[in-house]
Amino acid sequence: MTAVTRGRWWRRGWGRALRWTLQLVLTVLVTWIIISQVGVTLDEALTLDRALPAVQWWMVATSALLLLACFGITARLWGRMVAELGAPDPGWIGANRIVLSANLGRYLPGKVWQVAGLAVLSRREGIPVSLGVSAGVLGQAFHLVGAAVVGAAALGALDGMALGVWVGFGALAVFVVATALPSLLRGAFRLIFRVARLDPASAPAPDPLFGPRWVVLHTLVWCGYGVAFAVLVRGLGLDGGTFALAASFSAAYLLGYLAIFAPAGIGVREGVLIALLRPSLGAAAVGVAVLARVWMTLVELLPAGLFALWAIFKRTPVDSDSGGMTDG
Repeated sequence: MTAVTRGRWWRRGWGRALRWTLQLVLTVLVTWIIISQVGVTLDEALTLDRALPAVQWWMVATSALLLLACFGITARLWGRMVAELGAPDPGWIGANRIVLSANLGRYLPGKVWQVAGLAVLSRREGIPVSLGVSAGVLGQAFHLVGAAVVGAAALGALDGMALGVWVGFGALAVFVVATALPSLLRGAFRLIFRVARLDPASAPAPDPLFGPRWVVLHTLVWCGYGVAFAVLVRGLGLDGGTFALAASFSAAYLLGYLAIFAPAGIGVREGVLIALLRPSLGAAAVGVAVLARVWMTLVELLPAGLFALWAIFKRTPVDSDSGGMTDG
């Protein structure tokens, strides 16, 4: 390694460390601001037993299964989006293997790693990178719109919503309107195909119901996520209206995602969820927010980890020209 190469390596390393440190500071700062505004005490923050007054494990297990089903449906919607854009449909298993594995990138600082993973895994499944990523970006945008629809009531209850939140809502609204204009969307797809060096004439021609259809589908999925969270809260032995719990959970996810500096919305999502749940759950809201993070992470990581192990240990056949041998 030359001196110039070492210098570049050190500069990149220091730049990356500085960026991650700044993201950490911003995450802690924003979370602290939210928590301090809610008025959570140190005693509440360090105590989880208040969120576990009478655990019913069968309900907790049911909530995990419901959440897993919602993850699977979300991944399948990505697969259907891929097919609608003109690429091969990966099917249920293929879509879940790609999306859940790519979702591991959300736990790294920044929002690009999830998209990068989607690009790599799509290509391995024979899906053009441009279409796989386009379906992922569009699907995530519709996913956020669905979360906004379900969480609108809870967001309206927050005092002094930040300007950035309203800007985010405005961007989502513009996106929905744009996806309902076939000529505009057709032009966008043609541009994507041209950049990807594909034939622009083969770009999909979406119908006027393209945007509304995907908004409705993702809104229904978010209703499922909300019900799963409500079942979890009931399983912990706490009371709360299903609609209010679903709206709070969706709103917290949305604001956590919009906090682009926080990996997987860590801290920000919990702070918002505490603020929304505290009026009804009291001090138990802190423990519920922490347990919800653990619950969602475990249910997401378990199948992703299994898919990753499957990819590592599977034996891939080679071309018949090599005599039918397999990779060892």
